[in-house]
Amino acid sequence: MLSIRGVDRELYRRVKAVAALRGIKIGEAINEALRLWLSIRPVILAELGKIDEEARANRRAFAEVREKLLKSHEGRYVAVAGGRVLGVFDTLEEAARAVEGSEAKHGIVEKLSRERRERLKVELGWGLVEIQ
Repeated sequence: MLSIRGVDRELYRRVKAVAALRGIKIGEAINEALRLWLSIRPVILAELGKIDEEARANRRAFAEVREKLLKSHEGRYVAVAGGRVLGVFDTLEEAARAVEGSEAKHGIVEKLSRERRERLKVELGWGLVEIQ
């Protein structure tokens, strides 16, 4: 289930009516509209593709060194951006500054711990920082 705030009620009612006339569910109509909206913004899609690619590189770089870092830096914060580990820091703020200063489109800041935590994503303009 997905809830979206701020949708114009009259517009939604009209889309729902047209979907019913076409014999499709409202979800299918919304998906069609979203695909169309994205297709007319290729520059944005290209930028999102770069962010996704960078995110994969960052996760891969972190996964390669996580266990090693845990052995000597548990309890500290690691910063990853640009497909590499930027460093290990004493505070969340220091690690976040390192990612921000890297001018990367995506970054990861994680407290090195054997406990698994829910990941928090923070959008910074075009970029995205994952904090765990």
